[in-house]
Amino acid sequence: MPRPKWQPNPLIRRYLKTDHPARTDAKDLGELKAVQPTSRRGDGAPLLGDNQVYVVKYGTKYHTAWCKVVADKWDQAPRSLLVTLLADVGARTRCKDCDRHLTSATVSSPMEHKMHHPPTVESPPAAAVIPLRVVGVAHGILFLAAGPEYRGRLKETAVEPATPLFVDGRRDGVVMRLDAARDEPLLVVQLDPRAIFWDGPYQVRLRRPLQRSATKPYAIESVEPAPSDPGSP
Repeated sequence: MPRPKWQPNPLIRRYLKTDHPARTDAKDLGELKAVQPTSRRGDGAPLLGDNQVYVVKYGTKYHTAWCKVVADKWDQAPRSLLVTLLADVGARTRCKDCDRHLTSATVSSPMEHKMHHPPTVESPPAAAVIPLRVVGVAHGILFLAAGPEYRGRLKETAVEPATPLFVDGRRDGVVMRLDAARDEPLLVVQLDPRAIFWDGPYQVRLRRPLQRSATKPYAIESVEPAPSDPGSP
């Protein structure tokens, strides 16, 4: 006796019918090539540069301003908000709400700046830059220490994924861990195998966390060599 043909649950069938076509339609609009935004606000919101636009993942429109759709997506699912080049939007259509923003603002008014760029939610912390010194380097791991006076601030600081070490504009490593329980807080940085170790004073920049689930008020933005003192020989 032949086996009866399996029939999917109606709820599963409904899910399959509503979910996959949307993604297929998005693929038909052209490959989405995300690029790095020209800069970011204090809360991490991306700012557009020349010929850049916002695109929502699996969306069918592109956005030239910080309209309601973009703002809502940043609040609800920031990882789904991408920046791409205007030339790479494919068959996606321009957001009409963005057009209304642009036509209702004058070219040089402060209101236009607010509509093009997301507002700053919170300013950076008072001690936004903390000096560091090298205490060791071995097997591609760099150890940097802060003074004991910064222990309290660093206890309130998180390390988010892919926090960079920048040297001369190059991404030479990634911050792996922050141990603020020590008398002198310690930052552990994994160096890029191609990086040339820079032996000198460093500094760490703080900002507000990007992750909505953050439990600490601050996060590390980047680690970089400290600027040289103009008065030093």
